[in-house]
Amino acid sequence: MTNVERSGGLRTIFSFFLGLMVTAFIGVGVYTFHPSPQTEFDLQIQNLNDQEQAIRNSLPPSELTTADRDRIQELHNERSELRDAAQVVRAAWGRSTSIILIVFATLAMAVSLLRADQLPVISNGVLLGGVFTMVYGVGWIIATNTSVARFVVMTVALVITLALGYVRFVRRQAISALPGGRSIGNGEGLADIEERVRLLEERMHEAADALGYRSDSQRRTHRANPNAGR
Repeated sequence: MTNVERSGGLRTIFSFFLGLMVTAFIGVGVYTFHPSPQTEFDLQIQNLNDQEQAIRNSLPPSELTTADRDRIQELHNERSELRDAAQVVRAAWGRSTSIILIVFATLAMAVSLLRADQLPVISNGVLLGGVFTMVYGVGWIIATNTSVARFVVMTVALVITLALGYVRFVRRQAISALPGGRSIGNGEGLADIEERVRLLEERMHEAADALGYRSDSQRRTHRANPNAGR
């Protein structure tokens, strides 16, 4: 394995690892400042379970009074209401978390466009981090039960991805490349263009000879020195 291949492999590994680190950083930050409300509901449900268990442990099942049975039924109803409320709040939190993740993913992908030519490895790593975060945010919205919000967020994510991908991979190459597809500063591209111009001039001279548009002196000069007149 040559040094160039080894260096390219290390750059790819570093870019991928940087992308994972960016995704983890954004995810931890979102969960730190936008925590899930599920913990509060879990504590309330656990408290109701403890109350029901205390009533059942106080007497054998056959000796439970009517009041005890009514209280157990009330605790069961309260638990069901808490679970339904937790599901609604969890769905809303999932939507907001998905939107926040997509916003940060968009920022990361936009930052990757800055100085992409000077810092390609870091730029690619940040871009991968934005892509991974975008997938993470889309995953959260897919887990919710609201189809309208899910479709809207998916549409926004698709538009953002297409727009940034166009700016990164299409527009930049179109600006920096010649019609032949080679960069302006590429020595091989300039040599190829020069060769094409030379061949085109030769064909123009041959066509002029065939049509009789060149004088006899010009023909003799061109045959003696093909580079003359260029």
